[in-house]
Formats: sequence, C-alpha cells, structure tokens
Amino acid sequence: MTLTRPAVLALLLLLSTASRAFPQSENKFALGGEFTVKTSDRASTEDYSLAEFGPGLLWRIGEPKSGWGFHWGLNWYAVKIERPVAATVTTLGKLHVRPVMAGYGYTYLIHHYAITAAVLGGYAIGAITLDPPAVDAYRATPGVTTASASASNTFVVKPEIGVWFDVSRKVGFNVNAGYMMARPDVTVVTNAGVDFRTARADRFILKAGLVYSIR
Repeated sequence: MTLTRPAVLALLLLLSTASRAFPQSENKFALGGEFTVKTSDRASTEDYSLAEFGPGLLWRIGEPKSGWGFHWGLNWYAVKIERPVAATVTTLGKLHVRPVMAGYGYTYLIHHYAITAAVLGGYAIGAITLDPPAVDAYRATPGVTTASASASNTFVVKPEIGVWFDVSRKVGFNVNAGYMMARPDVTVVTNAGVDFRTARADRFILKAGLVYSIR
C-alpha cells in the first residue's frame, strides 16, 4: 500500500488545483523530467527486485485526444536473481530485462485532465552476468571449476494507467503507474551440470514528472 501512496497524493494535489489550471494549448512539443520508482514484492526466495529510484527524461508531443489509440513504451529494468548453491542461497546477479512494447488504450478528457488506460505488450531482451561472489560459490562446490549464466528473451505484458494534467499553457504534469509481467529463463552452466529455471521478473513502475512546452 505504501508504494501507491505517492500516486494517490499526486492525484489529490492535481484535483485540489484544477480550478486554477489552464489548458496547455500552446503545446506542440514539451520536454522535461520525471522521477521513477521501480519495485516489486518478493514472490519467492529465488526471484526478487529491490526498489530503484531515479530521474529520467519525459516528453509530450501534441495534445491528447479522447478515444482509442496506440501507445508504446520501453521501461528497461533489472531484477536480482538468487539460487541455492551448495545448500546456500546465493545472489547470482542482476537479470536485465529490456522490452520494446506497443499497445492500445483509451483516453478520457475531463477539464484539464487526460486519463489513459492501456495495455502494452512486446518482446524483451534478457541478459545476466554472474556476480564474482556467485562464481566463487560455485567454484567452492566439489567438482565445479567453471560457471556462467545466460538469460533468454521473453514476451512481456504491461497494463498501465496515466494522467496528464495541464498546470498552465506551458507546463504539464504526468503520473503513470503500471505493472510489468515478464518470465525469462535463466540458465546456469557449470562443468558439473546445467541449472535451468524460469524467473519471475515482474515489476511495479510508478512515474511522476513535469514538462515545459518549447514549441
């Protein structure tokens, strides 16, 4: 519940300032920045992701229109993977998931708000490299001298909802929340055998940012 509290507070702030806002009618291309929170609940002892916070680039082209339309997204992220090595749970490293997505959604315009609900899907490139402590843990196992890991590419799905709010004719505010679902395969190869498992690389993504119209 604490993860969604920033989004709730942001939406309440937008509602409280609606009477003082103006449509961002001069916007052809707006550029700005956003702050992103990426996290997920720890579903098992093998696949989990810690919370990540960071800035990013945000832009807006034209004005939103009411109705159905196409949408796209990237949303690259990483998930930590753990596996039992010699009866000890060991962090293998970060599983990087780099999706390219497109989808369809509906936008509803009300006063100075544009509310969009969409479902995106696509294909993600997976990659993982064993951390040095994980390599050492495998080499400490009797009969093991080499260890390496690889991750498969996978299909991804992300339902999301976003709100654009026109603070003024030049400034726009955006809040977006979505849940990424990804199931890549992670394979660890040693000279003693192969460990092949499917990882749950899901992620909750919350973004909030401002843009300024430069055209």
